[in-house]
Amino acid sequence: MSNTSLLQVRTSAEDKEKASEILEKLGTNLLAVVNMMIKQIILTEGIPFEIKMSYLAYSKTEAVKEVEATMAFEGMELTEDDFIDRLRLLDDFNEYYYEGMYQLAADRKEL
Repeated sequence: MSNTSLLQVRTSAEDKEKASEILEKLGTNLLAVVNMMIKQIILTEGIPFEIKMSYLAYSKTEAVKEVEATMAFEGMELTEDDFIDRLRLLDDFNEYYYEGMYQLAADRKEL
């Protein structure tokens, strides 16, 4: 038998129970999944699932409505051209942001 180490994790009883029920339906358990995740971390040299922060906590439409409301509060008008420009800026930023994140991940794997 290989050398083993004890790993203790604190989580809420409710979360543990829910996860255990789901894993049981999948034919496995928490211990097996934790060990699988540890092996995947080693194999991939990273977290084996996507972790990201969403730039927007709401949709583009909601973002534009927030800008409209702010501009109206300030006594400013949002024209259709302004609206389109803001959507383009948002798309450009998201593209730039996510390309940067992918490049960082690639750079880390090269180290």
